[in-house]
Amino acid sequence: MAYLEHYYTQFQPGEYYHIYNRGVDKKSIFKSRSNYSFFLRQWCKYLEGYLGVIAYSLNDNHFHFLVQVNYFSESDLEGKTVHQLVVSRLKKFFQSYAMAFNKQQGRVGTLFQTPFKRALVEKLEDLSTLIAYIHLNPQKHGLTSNFRNWDWSSYKKVLQFKKSLIEKEFVLEWFGGKK
Repeated sequence: MAYLEHYYTQFQPGEYYHIYNRGVDKKSIFKSRSNYSFFLRQWCKYLEGYLGVIAYSLNDNHFHFLVQVNYFSESDLEGKTVHQLVVSRLKKFFQSYAMAFNKQQGRVGTLFQTPFKRALVEKLEDLSTLIAYIHLNPQKHGLTSNFRNWDWSSYKKVLQFKKSLIEKEFVLEWFGGKK
């Protein structure tokens, strides 16, 4: 359940946030593998360079991201605050995915509960718990019998050599290496 402050938390550079949302009426926001892939591509298109991804999980009707807000120069901000810039990019991302999903599915209207929620991670020691929570989420919701096998979370991406959207080095270092 989201607390009221999760709708109004201000994004600040260098801070960690849990960003999450779900479909309207708890309905699916992903109907196919291509939807999951497109969601991640759109995330990169709109948010790469703005938010560093520590962990994520895309589930049938909701998603979770653990991110760190990047630092920006005055010229990068284009006259906006860091919060305004990040919220603007997130809104564009959500709109782009919703429009494409609606077109593909022949539906109209809002896809996501609005507004999206975000919670500041106030203590760094909470990062481990939150990363585990995010990675275990597909298993908790019965989407897989083993979270390690879920294709739409960052868990497997940390251990792969391929480039991905997550901050692998940070995650590996946080947990003491790849062993």
